[in-house]
Amino acid sequence: MSPTRTKRWAVGGAALGLAGALVVGVALAISSGVGGAVAARFTSASSSSGNGAVLYAGGGAMMGGTGGGTGANGGIGGMMGGTDMMGGGSSPKGGGNAVSAGTLSSLVARGEQGATIDTKTNTVTYAGRSVTLVALASPHGEPNMTWEIDGLVNPTVTVASGAQVTVVLVNADWGYMHGFELTTTPPPYPEMAMMGISDDFFLMPLPPRTEKDTATASYYTRSASFTATAGTYHYLCPVPGHAAMGMFGTLVVS
Repeated sequence: MSPTRTKRWAVGGAALGLAGALVVGVALAISSGVGGAVAARFTSASSSSGNGAVLYAGGGAMMGGTGGGTGANGGIGGMMGGTDMMGGGSSPKGGGNAVSAGTLSSLVARGEQGATIDTKTNTVTYAGRSVTLVALASPHGEPNMTWEIDGLVNPTVTVASGAQVTVVLVNADWGYMHGFELTTTPPPYPEMAMMGISDDFFLMPLPPRTEKDTATASYYTRSASFTATAGTYHYLCPVPGHAAMGMFGTLVVS
């Protein structure tokens, strides 16, 4: 781990409003029908931590996933997962777990374990067979549409083929919803990116953090796992316009 790189996840994004992002529900509903049985780029995908994460996974079922918990942990996660059309419980905040700033800091530290972080090349390399990839959505203020992984902005992430990767999506933004998607389709991305890309792994968007104050806010999280298959992929936010504004990076499975 580089001693010089700084953690910036606690720096709040601007309060930009939700009006544009509210269309994501309709847009994602449309995109879920694109492509039929999605490409089996990742295998053995499963939801974890009771979050009921919706994900695309090889195995034939559109919107793969196995449904998810109840109450706040279920959210919209089980939607179209397994055989339950609207499984996964309900949540007034759109699903996921809510964690404190202190818990989030510990989660970020856990994600850095086993990672080689190179600030000069903006790369993160995980050598182990079990990887926790904590993806912080838009924590940097202006410009708002970026990812932070292990203290780097939109880094290239490398994992070993066959590694079990748990993606933990955290919405650190004050103003917008954010989701997480992996695709083999390279950038640049149009406004409605999810309409024309491959869908290889997908976590439904989460609401913004509960308060503008980063120290007292709760942050919504959702997680799911997959077994990585060799190739080059790109991670992005599927909310309309976000990937087009630069909210994407590269994942290399070697």
